[in-house]
Amino acid sequence: MRLWSNILKWILYSSVFAGLCALGLTMATESLLLETSPFSSAGGLAWVSPLHLFVFANTILIYNLHYGIKQLPAGVSDRADWSAKHRAVHYWLIILSAITSGFCLIFLNGKIFLASLFLGILSLAYSLPILPFIEKKRLKDFGLLKLLLLCFVWACVTTWLPTLQWGRELKNYDVEFLLRFSLMMPLCIAFDIRDMRIDRQNRIFTLPNVIGLTNAYRLINLSLLVIITLAIWQYVRYPIPHRLISAIAIALLIKVIIHYSKRYKSDRYHLLAIDGVMIIYAMLIIMPMTGLMPWAGTGG
Repeated sequence: MRLWSNILKWILYSSVFAGLCALGLTMATESLLLETSPFSSAGGLAWVSPLHLFVFANTILIYNLHYGIKQLPAGVSDRADWSAKHRAVHYWLIILSAITSGFCLIFLNGKIFLASLFLGILSLAYSLPILPFIEKKRLKDFGLLKLLLLCFVWACVTTWLPTLQWGRELKNYDVEFLLRFSLMMPLCIAFDIRDMRIDRQNRIFTLPNVIGLTNAYRLINLSLLVIITLAIWQYVRYPIPHRLISAIAIALLIKVIIHYSKRYKSDRYHLLAIDGVMIIYAMLIIMPMTGLMPWAGTGG
């Protein structure tokens, strides 16, 4: 059991799992764009492509950069202790993922490069004080901005990048972007709730610390209602049953998982269960595209 526990820690704390979450959502967007699945024999969507590797590697790059430079006292969290013990792992993953990302850019179009440059600057500014007009401040030090930034970057990476790569109009997939943004909102708030004490000690005024715990949970519930509302709006525009069912199912699942996060506050629960929602959502979109589910419809 200890061996499997250590393997799980490596997957979660090295941010490989976060990379898989970003990859899954990206592939889900591609499935919607092309109306096919990477697991089906038809269509032009491959299991592995330069875009897939680019998204996967960049997610690992940004998160390992964040945790590689993050300094926390011993005993604050299991992940912090793991990072302090395996600092070299973070550095090696930063190097390998940076090389992989650069190589993949050769095969991606120019719009991807420009979009990634913009998103990369935002992501770096999250962990490093690189913006000249904000003295000695990282974007994560601004609580509400931190939340909006995380949701925005994840939504952009997993919807806009594949849309640009496949030459589609962004305006035609605006609801999907809003759905991804709304999907990330309760997940990010759940992590901020878990870190309330540490953030308060470091004078990082995250949303839960500003509006209070009760209101933070109310905002999570409101986000879930927004997800369902957007899914209904999307269904009116494009009547695809499995997209509506997927959004409603994932909203209910998030409600259950966040309820149990009040009891289970460990890093492993949050990273595996709460972040894992993204992979489940991706599979709920992708799998019906295989044609194995007769209740799934198609549409534009």
